[in-house]
Amino acid sequence: MATRSATLRLNSKDKPTLLRVALPPKITKEELAKLNDHIVDDIIRRHTGCTCLSGTIAVVFDNNELQNAVTVQL
Repeated sequence: MATRSATLRLNSKDKPTLLRVALPPKITKEELAKLNDHIVDDIIRRHTGCTCLSGTIAVVFDNNELQNAVTVQL
């Protein structure tokens, strides 16, 4: 099986800081969960010192499949 990967680009020059995420085609629920863990633990925590976004980082998914995303109540 070929290795699949997502590309994360952090631009701290923008205000708020912008994290652009490029996804592979037909991403699975498990892959998206793994990606989320890396975004929270490896990027947001290192950049902000905590795991909350607090308007400090804007996350943009560069993927046609997510253009029609829905709002999820958490």
